[in-house]
Amino acid sequence: MKRLILAVPLVVLVGTLSVLGWYNFHKKAEYAPAELVGKPVPERALTDLHDGSAMTLKTLVAGYNKPVLINVFASWCTPCLAEHPYLMDLKTKGVVIIGIDHKDTPINGLSFVNTHGDPYAKILSDEDGAMGLDLGISGVPETFIVGPDGVVIDKITGPILPETVGKVYDAVRENRKLQ
Repeated sequence: MKRLILAVPLVVLVGTLSVLGWYNFHKKAEYAPAELVGKPVPERALTDLHDGSAMTLKTLVAGYNKPVLINVFASWCTPCLAEHPYLMDLKTKGVVIIGIDHKDTPINGLSFVNTHGDPYAKILSDEDGAMGLDLGISGVPETFIVGPDGVVIDKITGPILPETVGKVYDAVRENRKLQ
């Protein structure tokens, strides 16, 4: 009987570790908040990297009269460099992409696009990261599909890669969420 009583804590410990282990391997791998989906883009004014003028995303998006991509990137971001050729491909297919240079100096942001090519119709500076907070990003790169009315249709966390670029193109062209 004493052996049975001594084994109970061991059984409870093994059971608890088993449940925690199962949970750890079956939980969602990434945290990808999408609070802005279905809501308008933030109204914060940002500075254009090329001419220094101030503008809001809503005003900028409305000027294209079709869905656009808003891509949050940085010159220091390795995944941003990996996704860059696919943004260039989307641009050649007619997708309008607005870049937001996040927590970066304007000089480094411009140097990045001058070196690797410029897929952006406009590049806005978010040097202090305030717009990133407004957008609810968890890191860079992150991309938003935004309708001409300024409402966020979908959010893509992480880089656009070969396996997702076609889906992104179709979603923007058809003014819908990724599937």
